[in-house]
Amino acid sequence: MSASAYRRPCARTLDRPIQVFGLEPEDLVDGAVAVGAGLGSWIALLRLKAGKPPGHLFGLAHRHGLVDLLPAALRAPQVLPRRVTRLSPFPGEEDDDLARQWWAHRSPP
Repeated sequence: MSASAYRRPCARTLDRPIQVFGLEPEDLVDGAVAVGAGLGSWIALLRLKAGKPPGHLFGLAHRHGLVDLLPAALRAPQVLPRRVTRLSPFPGEEDDDLARQWWAHRSPP
């Protein structure tokens, strides 16, 4: 018997995964988890914002210091860090050191 008799290709692949719409089960589960997380986040945001004035979530984020953690490119330029305790519209002794540092490289309004 020749060696090629043992190397014939199998007509069917026996260990092929089950596919639904061309996707394997783990792909379907990953997609379902992503869609569920997106819907859950959307519903949570809707409930959190319900009945609140515009800017309420930004105010909460600023009050708890989350806005200071954003990169400089995403921060609103007119919002001072929470560490500023005194800020006068006129330059002088009323400003604390952090406010002077904040306005040092900005032009006055």
